[in-house]
Amino acid sequence: MSHSSEDYRLRTRFIIKLGRALHRCGANSVRLEEHLGNVTEMLGLHGSFLVSPTTFTYIFWLDDELDQFTHIERTELSDYDLGRLWTIDQLVENMEDGHVDFESGLQKLEKLEQSPPPIPFLENALASLVTGGAFATLLSDNPLDAIAASLISFLLFLINHFTGSKKGFKPALAITLAFTAGVLAMMFSTFGAGINAPIVILASIIIHIPGLSLTVALEEISHGHLISGCSRLVDGLMTLLKLFFGTLAGIAVVNFLSPVPSEPSLLLSPVPDWRIWPALIGLAISLGIAFKIPRNKWALGVVSVFIAFGAAKLGGHLFGMYAGMFLGALSVGLFSNLFARLTNGPCSILLIQGIIVLVPGSKVYSILNHWVSGEAILPSESGGRALIAFVALISGLIFSNALAPAKKTL
Repeated sequence: MSHSSEDYRLRTRFIIKLGRALHRCGANSVRLEEHLGNVTEMLGLHGSFLVSPTTFTYIFWLDDELDQFTHIERTELSDYDLGRLWTIDQLVENMEDGHVDFESGLQKLEKLEQSPPPIPFLENALASLVTGGAFATLLSDNPLDAIAASLISFLLFLINHFTGSKKGFKPALAITLAFTAGVLAMMFSTFGAGINAPIVILASIIIHIPGLSLTVALEEISHGHLISGCSRLVDGLMTLLKLFFGTLAGIAVVNFLSPVPSEPSLLLSPVPDWRIWPALIGLAISLGIAFKIPRNKWALGVVSVFIAFGAAKLGGHLFGMYAGMFLGALSVGLFSNLFARLTNGPCSILLIQGIIVLVPGSKVYSILNHWVSGEAILPSESGGRALIAFVALISGLIFSNALAPAKKTL
């Protein structure tokens, strides 16, 4: 297909803007490169792409592969915006079906890039409060742990919201958040609240622990995307070390100022085992808000979390922890791929929400804590067990895509 120079320029610009927008939504390199290749082919061009968390390389040509146009740009690490990912995917789908012409599609994409976040401030604040409390409820039957984790998570959200956009402060943000969590949790414990401080700290910062990032990194490496995978892996490990250092510093400060903790004067009765299921519902909805998932898909997000958690629990009970991780990832991967087939949408919407309850980021954090302080937050953790858990998780995702591949690459 022949294109005028102006038409060729507009089409390559659209693909570049599309890649930039999808990267800002949190699409990983494996899915993003494949999707951009499909869109390039749809627009009658040839292209090759190299995507990493901080660098984009686009190469386009028409007939002669050696007569290329190359675009390289520096990008920033991004958070998840799965609602916008869904909207962009539907826009490309409408263009492919002929419902939206190319010029209108380019205008709508530019408008989407400039649109404000769909989730208001108060909803995000409430989601942070619920996330900390729900995760603490999964780890502990002490209601005080959930209350303390909720309050600290809310305060950390405020700190992140008002300081996270400041460029000079951004590298120190993870340390600051973990330091604040460590100080507050130890203060609650020191002044008489009957809480498990390590669990409260872990639940408070769980949304900042890069367990999902480490999982995506290993998935990219397993698909041969070594540059992107290794870059993401190093960034995730660095963030984890920052969080751990901040936590240790916060604990040390409180222990120095008040070396002898008082006896607990506030204790509450343990919550029964059925607490896990409402906690999972709250966690699923709060994650839906945090990932900016459309409200009409929150119920499916709850189902996705239940499938992942339930399959992992059942597999762990029957065959052991690693088989449980594998079955949990396999089940939620098949469910999200089925969702993508039925709705003709991206499977990432439900996959990420379900898989996050399985990612062993908290296990890695517990291992670091045990290495340094000798105190285990989660029982029976070791570096080898966490690594095998990651491998089991990735294997489940790989087999889910092999058994029932999604129609969409995103």
